[in-house]
Amino acid sequence: MGLMQAIVICHVSNPGISVLLESIKVYAPTIPVYIYSVDVARGERFKRILPNVIVRPNTCRNFGDSYNEAISDVFGRIAVDSLIVANDDVVLNPQTIELLGEDRLILRENAHKVGFLGARSDYVLPDQNIRFPVHDDRRQGLYWASEGQIKETAVIAPIFATITREAWKVAKFPSTNWYSDNIICHDLQEAGFRHFVSRAYVHHAGSQTVGMDYKKCHEEPREWIKAHRPDMYGVIYG
Repeated sequence: MGLMQAIVICHVSNPGISVLLESIKVYAPTIPVYIYSVDVARGERFKRILPNVIVRPNTCRNFGDSYNEAISDVFGRIAVDSLIVANDDVVLNPQTIELLGEDRLILRENAHKVGFLGARSDYVLPDQNIRFPVHDDRRQGLYWASEGQIKETAVIAPIFATITREAWKVAKFPSTNWYSDNIICHDLQEAGFRHFVSRAYVHHAGSQTVGMDYKKCHEEPREWIKAHRPDMYGVIYG
C-alpha cells in the first residue's frame, strides 16, 4: 500500500484542525503527525484526539517560512524519503492515505522524478479540483472518470501533498502566503522534477488561516516577489 510515514501541519488558530485530527485517528492512526503551532500549549488538546501527535513551536510568519521550518525539522528527525505536507483545514476520507501511497509507488516504479504529489479536493487549484472535469470527461457513478487517474500538472497546491526528500534538498518555499506553491513548483521543474495529481481526495474548508479576501491575498506578496523573484513576477502578475 505504500503508506506515507509522517504528516506535517502548521497551525495558527483554526479550530478545524480538530476535525482533521479526528479523521487521521479514524483512517490513518499509525502515522506520526507533527504539528508546528504558535501555541504549543494546545498540544495537550491535540493529544486527547490523537495520542501520537508531536507538537513543536513555530512562528508561522507566513505559509512559506512556516513550512520550510517544519518540513526541514521533520526530515532532520526521521529517516523517510517523503513527507505529507498538510493544511490544518482539510479532512481525510477512508481512501486518502491508501491512494496517495499507491500513487507514490506507481510513479516511483515508472521512474518519475517526483516533486509534489497532491491530493484532489473540492476547494483547490483547477487541476486538483473535482469541480473541474477534464475535456471529454464522463460521469462514472458519482465521480468523474478522470478522478481515477494520476495526472501531471505544473503546479500543486500542497493542501495535502507529498514532497520527496530529494526534491526538498533542491528547492524551498518563498516567504509568502499566496504563490509560494507556484514558485517552488517552478523551481523544482527547472531542476527536472515533475508534479502529479493523485487519485486521493481530501475535503478542504479553504483559507481558514489566510482568509478569503482574495484581492488582499493576491496583492500581499507582490512586493516580495518583485524584489526577490523578479523572474516570477511577470508570470504571476502579468
